Amino acid sequence: MGKVMTVLKVFPKEDFDAAKLAENVSKISGCVKSSVEDYVFGQKIVKASFVCEDAQGVDFEELAKAVDGVSEVQVDEVGLIS
Repeated sequence: MGKVMTVLKVFPKEDFDAAKLAENVSKISGCVKSSVEDYVFGQKIVKASFVCEDAQGVDFEELAKAVDGVSEVQVDEVGLIS
């Protein structure tokens, strides 16, 4: 079996610090990278990458939605990496 990478766009709640959200998201097991990026009209989002074994089938979208300060989560891409 291979490994799967999932990349998410995580949108903070209004008036929630994007850097703090990136810190919270990075605590999810399987997170390999989280960074704050500019989005539209000056809004900041967190782009986070997660890796798991193909057989595990972890739903990182649902895990990210449960993080404090999250308004919305979008799956940016999912793919087999090895």
